[in-house]
Amino acid sequence: MKLQAQNIHYRYAQSEVLRGVSIELAEGELYGLVGPNGSGKSTLLRCLYGEFRPSAGEVFLDERALHLSGRRAIARAIGVVPQRSSLTFPVSVRQFVSMGRFAREPIFGGPTRMDEAAVQACLSELGLEFLADRPIDELSGGEFRRVLIAQALAQEPKVLLFDEPVQQLDLRHQLEVMEFARDFAHRPESSAMIVLHDLGLASRYCDRIGVLHRGELVAEGSPEATLTAARLRHVWGVEASIERSPATGKIQVIPLSNAAPSPPAG
Repeated sequence: MKLQAQNIHYRYAQSEVLRGVSIELAEGELYGLVGPNGSGKSTLLRCLYGEFRPSAGEVFLDERALHLSGRRAIARAIGVVPQRSSLTFPVSVRQFVSMGRFAREPIFGGPTRMDEAAVQACLSELGLEFLADRPIDELSGGEFRRVLIAQALAQEPKVLLFDEPVQQLDLRHQLEVMEFARDFAHRPESSAMIVLHDLGLASRYCDRIGVLHRGELVAEGSPEATLTAARLRHVWGVEASIERSPATGKIQVIPLSNAAPSPPAG
């Protein structure tokens, strides 16, 4: 399943947040979306799953304009792991995960045995069986992040979009989330995009990286091609050393200092 954005723009009031972004998510890859705060990463993600309609340009799902598909159809194809949940009332972990089945359940009649089996399979895959009956407001941050992933997985999507899923997680849970995202993306006919601030995790786990800067996609390609010292200086405003880890064989980004401001033109 192919998810594609063609020359999309998005505006908040008088501010243009995305400027002509074109991006394609290929099957079998984990795509890392990186960039400084305010570069448009979360806005682009919301355009890709239909929460926002681009001001110009178009998002396509298997060559069909996304806005022509209904919410249930989009949810059967694209799962989203948000930064946080807006749920304001306590439910059990099992009930929360089962909400991800709304696009698969019959419109009338409630959940079927197939839905219940799918929820149980997601709980098992994310190691959440022992938490199934616990209220979600009693979970740790790492536990709740896995519950959010399980809810998205319950939709049985072919595409998963993660919005800063490792934010405020400890090292162990960061690795668990990244390993799950990579493994899901490499399943047959599947793919995933993950918004990250941690360039070390992006370079280690992502097959391809896109760099957003001031609403524009300024680089796209392998970690080695996109995360260069010159680009760190231009986009993030830092001097950095780019080294290859002997333990993983992947590049690692070591920030050194703030970059000196460029001299004024002329």
